Amino acid sequence: MFKREGNIVMAKFVEGDVIDNLKDLMQRVGGDSAVILNGIGMLEHARIGYFTGERYMEETLKEPAELVSLQGNIGKHGDTYVVHAHVALACSDHMLRGGHLMGGRVKVVNEIALHLLEELVIERVKEGDLMVMELRKR
Repeated sequence: MFKREGNIVMAKFVEGDVIDNLKDLMQRVGGDSAVILNGIGMLEHARIGYFTGERYMEETLKEPAELVSLQGNIGKHGDTYVVHAHVALACSDHMLRGGHLMGGRVKVVNEIALHLLEELVIERVKEGDLMVMELRKR
C-alpha cells in the first residue's frame, strides 16, 4: 500500500523483499529517481554488507531485526532500478548492526518514505563491480 502527496510517497509493506518492494514501488509511481528519506519496521534474513574498498563482505543476520533506520537513494541503470541503501538494524540484544542493505524479508511491517526527484536524475554506471552514481538534470 502507498499514498502520494506531491513528491513524497509513503509506503507500507507487509511481505516481500525490501529491495524488490522499493523497485516495484518506483515502477508503480512512475519515478526515475528518489531519495529514501527513512524506513522503519522489521526485517528477517537481513543481509548487510561492508565495502572493503575492493568488494563487499556480506553477513546475514540470524534473527529478525528491528529496522531502526533506512536511508539512501534509488536510480536506474538502463531500465533497471538500482537501490543504494544503508541500514541500522537492532536484534534482541539491542545492539546495532549496520551497513549496505543487500536484502531482507519484511517481518511484520516496513514503513518507508521516499522523495521523488523531479529535476535531478540518478543514473548508475557500472565501474568494475560497483554501480557508481552519475547525476544529471532533466
